[in-house]
Amino acid sequence: MRLSPTFVEFFVYRSGVRFGAVNSKEIMMLKKIVPILLAVYIFPFNSIYAGCGSCSISKTKVAGVPANPELISELGADGVVSGLVLASCGMCNFGLDAKAGCSLTIKIGETTYPVKGTGIEDHGDSHAKDGFCNAVSVVSVVGNVKDNLFLAESFEFQKK
Repeated sequence: MRLSPTFVEFFVYRSGVRFGAVNSKEIMMLKKIVPILLAVYIFPFNSIYAGCGSCSISKTKVAGVPANPELISELGADGVVSGLVLASCGMCNFGLDAKAGCSLTIKIGETTYPVKGTGIEDHGDSHAKDGFCNAVSVVSVVGNVKDNLFLAESFEFQKK
């Protein structure tokens, strides 16, 4: 005869949800369901607050980028962008919010803009040695910025 109850038995007996005897079938069912429920509740919180998992990001350090006089340094009043800009993963290299996860972002001057019209994986493996999550690239773009979002018409890598 056991003297100490299991977590499930303690929960069933002490919760006040049910009065009276609890049979062994109900206890066995709860022993199977409780771990599943815990996993279902814990997993979403883990994935929400984690990065992509493949990136070794620093939340305080933004990637250093050498100055290039050919890069577009400021956005015009009309929002049209045509020329060379820096592109990388916004979370891994440009210091954007980690909740958004890995996403393609361009940098004009000191301002970053998420890219719509092409994705981070459309240009190769983003987690490769020279991928967007591990490197800042110079790209030639054509498009415009609307509501702090870059709408890409063209997005091409520059030859190294």
